[in-house]
Amino acid sequence: MNSRLCVLVVAMLAMTTVTGRDAMAAEPAITTYGERNAEAPAELDLFSFIVGKWSGTGRTRVADGSHVEWQGATWIGRYILNGMAIADELHAPGPDGKLYLGITFRQFDTEHDAWIVEFLNVPNSFLRRQVNRSAGSVSREADSVVVISEDAQTRIRERYRLVDLNHFIYALDLSQDAGRSWGPVSLEMTFTRVE
Repeated sequence: MNSRLCVLVVAMLAMTTVTGRDAMAAEPAITTYGERNAEAPAELDLFSFIVGKWSGTGRTRVADGSHVEWQGATWIGRYILNGMAIADELHAPGPDGKLYLGITFRQFDTEHDAWIVEFLNVPNSFLRRQVNRSAGSVSREADSVVVISEDAQTRIRERYRLVDLNHFIYALDLSQDAGRSWGPVSLEMTFTRVE
């Protein structure tokens, strides 16, 4: 009986003892926000400002034309896919007070000389292809990066105005006539870098 107990104790100790190799595996393999691949297309730099963690406030235009102001937004950007793309996620309260999560994937396709931008609306379970080689655009206009998504006659324009290295303002507006005219800003958020 004593030999069985001794074997059991040794086996349990062996299973719970962490070796140096196991301790190394528990360490993070990448940095918190990833790293830009040195071979990534230069175009990726257009969105590199977003890499890191941001805290923000915002205002949303509701159906009656008034605005709902809110705070507590968090935007987190990371290099992904071996540093060849950027994924950023927005956590924010919606106008109804419910929490919202959106994730955007940004990559420049050098083979087709085109941006690929896809947006995942997590609470509503849909993926929207914002920009690809056939539709939409990404451009730099003065101090802003502008993303335009197309869906039939509807256009969605997102502006990322870079105030400085630690601040940016995001604004979204719509066009119902293929971009000939634009409605008032329906969403605006102001962000400050936290990390």
